[in-house]
Amino acid sequence: MSSMRPSRLLIADSQRAFSDVIAAALRVENDFTVVDTVPSTELANRILDLRQVDVLLLDVELLAADAVELVRWLRRLCERLPTVIVTDLDDPSLAIAAVRAGVRSWVPKRLDLHHLISVVRGIRDGESWFPPPLLGAVLTELARSAQPSPAQRKLAALTRRERQILQCMVNGLDRGAIAAQLFLSSNTVRTHVQNLLGKLEVHSGLEAVALAARAGIVPDGTPGEAAAFAGAAGTWPATNLNQR
Repeated sequence: MSSMRPSRLLIADSQRAFSDVIAAALRVENDFTVVDTVPSTELANRILDLRQVDVLLLDVELLAADAVELVRWLRRLCERLPTVIVTDLDDPSLAIAAVRAGVRSWVPKRLDLHHLISVVRGIRDGESWFPPPLLGAVLTELARSAQPSPAQRKLAALTRRERQILQCMVNGLDRGAIAAQLFLSSNTVRTHVQNLLGKLEVHSGLEAVALAARAGIVPDGTPGEAAAFAGAAGTWPATNLNQR
């Protein structure tokens, strides 16, 4: 690190004595520069400092659930700003929410100072760290949320042609318009619609479009898009699409 500039840190903590101890320890390290130590509740006022920071150490004890929104705000402001939560809280739900907001690590204040510095150095280099009691809960929740939703699993059973037709339905096209756009006969479209309704386990085109929306399928800008939004309000053009 001697040929590289030191990494710049900002410490935002509700306990000034604690932040001063961390700052003093980091300042004797050749690869760190502490930009400043500020109360965590005043962090939003330090926008200019944040733009000059490589790593943020953030205390959440006074912010509680608001810390998650704060981290989202920080990520929007400084997209690549690695954020380390430094706290004595052992709240799995808050830790999981923080990870989803972009937090890299969750460090207990009771952690040995040398270990803490090692963790901060790892965060700067792209690593992550969580205490073992929280790590299991975080990994379990992230694995669970990575699983496809029921709607996505049903959509996975559709053929390529059925997905094309479903997209047309989302765009607000009726059977005749779908047939014209995909160069198919009306009867062929009807057969595909019947098949996809069965695979999706729904009874109408409106239900199919609602399921597609839950899975993240949206109008793609082709003609008929306005009708798709009207369908979401209960006026979906049911003619020729709802029969199975």
